[in-house]
Amino acid sequence: MTLPKYKNPPVIEVVIGVTFAPLEKLSSVHYGSFWESIKDEYPDSEDNPPLIDETAMAQIVQVLPAPPLRRVFLIHTDGTYLMQLQPDRFIHNWRKKKDSDQYPNFEAAKDKFDRGWNLFCGFLNSRELGAPLLKRYEVTYINHIVGKSGSFPVEAEHYLPVFCWQDARLEKFLPDPQVLGLDLRFAMPLDKGTLRVSVKHGKRKTDDADVVVMELTAQGVAKQDGSDMESWLELAHEWIVRGFTDLTSKWAHEGWGRYQ
Repeated sequence: MTLPKYKNPPVIEVVIGVTFAPLEKLSSVHYGSFWESIKDEYPDSEDNPPLIDETAMAQIVQVLPAPPLRRVFLIHTDGTYLMQLQPDRFIHNWRKKKDSDQYPNFEAAKDKFDRGWNLFCGFLNSRELGAPLLKRYEVTYINHIVGKSGSFPVEAEHYLPVFCWQDARLEKFLPDPQVLGLDLRFAMPLDKGTLRVSVKHGKRKTDDADVVVMELTAQGVAKQDGSDMESWLELAHEWIVRGFTDLTSKWAHEGWGRYQ
């Protein structure tokens, strides 16, 4: 079945990532060496705190003889793509930096992820740092639904029928809400993982416009050798796109230019 498609979807970021057993031989020196090998395409870098699983936090604090390596951002020449590296994760993002940036589509984002992942694995092999033993896959889409100042959260129901505020107040006692938040979780088929949908309301810094942030994240257990990566990523993409379409209104789809 063909997936829904939009000319102007509200997506501002796509994240594709894989978590694996920590590469104990990987050091900060290797970050620099890998960067040198791809510097023409990813010329800029940033240091950021590492991502740490909450479930493993206590064990990491007790076992590590030194602080964990930082998470390194390697930023593409066009500024919209970036690669994230740390000893137990590889992540590739597309992010909208300015209004004129167009979402390239999942295939283009995934091609960048695939290429970066293959380059990283090739580097690990050439330096005898060990092959990653995969643990988990993740795909995240972040959407910004923008309205006029003061329109949300009440008017969010025009975009998200699951939030039917006008139908909810049977006694008409409560005033309009000031903040909107939803957290939904859905089991993917054949124990392939979970789709989590979170919705939050806030203000956009650039113009103080109201914005509803809709984040859809698919997570699933990976085979250690990564042999199921391709099929899992396709399934995750399908669930995110169909889940987004299921939870948003036909009126919104028209505004975003749905054509399939």
